[in-house]
Amino acid sequence: MDTNLNEVVFYILIVDDDKDDLFFLTKAINLVMPNAIVDLVSDGDLVLEFLSSCTALPNVIFMDIKMPHVSGQEAVKRIRSNTNLRTIPIVILSGSTSDKEKEELLNLGANRFYTKPMEPVNLIPIVKEVNEEWLQPVLSYSTR
Repeated sequence: MDTNLNEVVFYILIVDDDKDDLFFLTKAINLVMPNAIVDLVSDGDLVLEFLSSCTALPNVIFMDIKMPHVSGQEAVKRIRSNTNLRTIPIVILSGSTSDKEKEELLNLGANRFYTKPMEPVNLIPIVKEVNEEWLQPVLSYSTR
């Protein structure tokens, strides 16, 4: 079965309270995966409520760690403790450069940790890497 990669739709959730970061990450996702559906949640406190109301779960979650009300660490814990959400890849995209925070988040169940780049254009290689690691295997499996 031949599948045109430009027609494949992936569902991506971004959890971040910074409007500029949301804008630039969404733009990078749209450049790498033009047909991706992107939903935005502005607080870790709302992510479980949002996910429980979804008719389809996201293929991947991009998440910041410094947010009001509930941190990224707590949101990762909550997602990983829910059996229905446990397998969704969580990619941390944070302004933090702390190795301690990175190690903590990976131990809590985040799949990757990236420091937000200073230049928005540098989000594109991160999105490409996530696409190749988690989304393309889904595609190759589903088209067999």
